Amino acid sequence: MSVVRGSAVATSRLWVVAAVAALTLAACSDSPEETPDPTGSTTSASPSATTESPTAEAPAPLPAIEELTVVPGAVGPVTTGMSKDEALATGLFDADVEVPGEECGRTEPLGWKSAYASSLDVLTKEDGTVVSLGVRGEQPRTADGLGVGSTLKDVTGVYETAEMTEAGYGQTGVFVTEGDAWLGFLFAEDTEAVGPTSKVLMLEVTTGTRPDLMRDGC
Repeated sequence: MSVVRGSAVATSRLWVVAAVAALTLAACSDSPEETPDPTGSTTSASPSATTESPTAEAPAPLPAIEELTVVPGAVGPVTTGMSKDEALATGLFDADVEVPGEECGRTEPLGWKSAYASSLDVLTKEDGTVVSLGVRGEQPRTADGLGVGSTLKDVTGVYETAEMTEAGYGQTGVFVTEGDAWLGFLFAEDTEAVGPTSKVLMLEVTTGTRPDLMRDGC
């Protein structure tokens, strides 16, 4: 009888060992840190680090023409007296622009980008220094909304001390100064005929000398 009990005890211990082994294997297979490999080795399940390639920054968009403000001596960020390089740094100009035409064919140091060229012009020295900026379109305007199409009454209502004098070709100019910076408004009528309802034809800004409010041919 003692032999039979010993066999039963031995058998019971074998079942316990087998159960412990099964639980251990199950715990290992549930571990998230390792995954089985066909070769019998284990590999880490943690994700590997990746490096992102740098992307170039997109150029800043050009401001809309109506966002530029006309003041004595400047249009937006462009001031008269700027060097060529300073003007180009604003992003609003192209360098060495060809002026087409048989009589006008030439290359200018600076030219407004196409988004502005139909309304704005620029006069420079030979080295590209900005001398004058002209406004021929309805935009841009002054902070008070004055621009091409405004009346003499509008202009003098904002600039009560503005100087009125004859401009080229028998026209009239109204001039505003801030220090040595100038803003001029051109009217088609001469000084005797100009009146409250006369309308601005163009604006011009300069520094140091009064605008002549003239654009001859080319």
